[in-house]
Amino acid sequence: MVKRFLLPAVLAVSLVATSVVAVPQVGVTASSELDKVNAQLKKLKEQMKAAEESQKQAEKEIERIRGFQEAGKTEIARLENEIAVTSKKIDAINEQMYEVEESLQMTVDELVKAEERVATRDALLKSRLRLMYMHGFVSYMDVLLSSTSFVDFLDRIDALQSIVSQDKEILHLNIQDKQTVERKKAEVENQLEYVGQLFAETQELKSQLLQKKEAKEVAVASLQEEEHELLEMTEEQEQELMAYADEQAKLVKKQKELTAKKNNKKKVVKYTGGQLTWPVPDSQRVTSPFATRIHPITGKKHTHTGMDIGAPGGTTIVAAASGEVVLAQWYGGYGNCIIIEHKDGFRTLYGHIRNGGIKVKVGDTVDAGQKIAEVGSTGSSTGNHLHFGVYVDNVAVDPDPYLR
Repeated sequence: MVKRFLLPAVLAVSLVATSVVAVPQVGVTASSELDKVNAQLKKLKEQMKAAEESQKQAEKEIERIRGFQEAGKTEIARLENEIAVTSKKIDAINEQMYEVEESLQMTVDELVKAEERVATRDALLKSRLRLMYMHGFVSYMDVLLSSTSFVDFLDRIDALQSIVSQDKEILHLNIQDKQTVERKKAEVENQLEYVGQLFAETQELKSQLLQKKEAKEVAVASLQEEEHELLEMTEEQEQELMAYADEQAKLVKKQKELTAKKNNKKKVVKYTGGQLTWPVPDSQRVTSPFATRIHPITGKKHTHTGMDIGAPGGTTIVAAASGEVVLAQWYGGYGNCIIIEHKDGFRTLYGHIRNGGIKVKVGDTVDAGQKIAEVGSTGSSTGNHLHFGVYVDNVAVDPDPYLR
């Protein structure tokens, strides 16, 4: 589980502890009360500074995770390429095995035919032996003595020699047939065994590559989940932001009242009411309205608590109405952020301001249409735009009816 970068618990306690600023009692001067308020405000700012650092650390963690994700995706692509190459090798080996099996079958067929020829020759030789056994062995002397003439003798000798030669040829062919076919059969069987081993090794390699790919995909998915948890600004975080703005607004307001009292003057911020001023005068392009949508980074359903107005980086952002700045700093998924209080329970929020683009500070009184910031893409943002939010009693409402 990813460490959540929320406001420290001590801040939540502080928000409750400092939510009510006591009215000066008898014997307590406005000056001493102002000192207390200043001290409370300073402490609150320090706590928010710590929260800001925590959020920035989260951004660094996100960048680190994204680096690992890219490396993981590169490794997955490499493994997929190896799997594809190995699959082609397996296909080629399958084809080779098919060819070797066909060759082996042909050799077996040749062996069967050769054995049939050997059997035929063996039968012929056995027949010859039987005749010799029945009629006795005929020697050259028998042939000579039984000849009627010298010519007859030569004819008989030629016939005898032909028979002997034929017998020798039969024996030679039998031996040759058996040796040749047996040798070829052994060669094909060895080749088939080798191809089978190669096929098994390649299959094992493919299995290992698939396992590595699956493990890498699980790791990347885990990193994506961590990134999603870091990027997603929860409702609890948003309530903490509003609680901080509440407390700071109260303290700043009390600070001004006490300062005015001390200087025998009082300055009151008034909300004029009516429709709000469009916050980005140079762009009317709404890229995402107030609604439940698929988050562009996390890919999850997310209630978009404002209106996104697309504009180039550095485009002027103006106050939607007159009021008092109660927050002007980095805050979580909103990046550089400004909150303006217009009246009790009514506020506007301006998020993703570019670095160096905040042009007001906490406690400033601004007028409707006054430049307060510049468009950027800080925090959880995929491009330059202004996230504009409207809050009534700390509940996000659709800004559109207030602007149209």
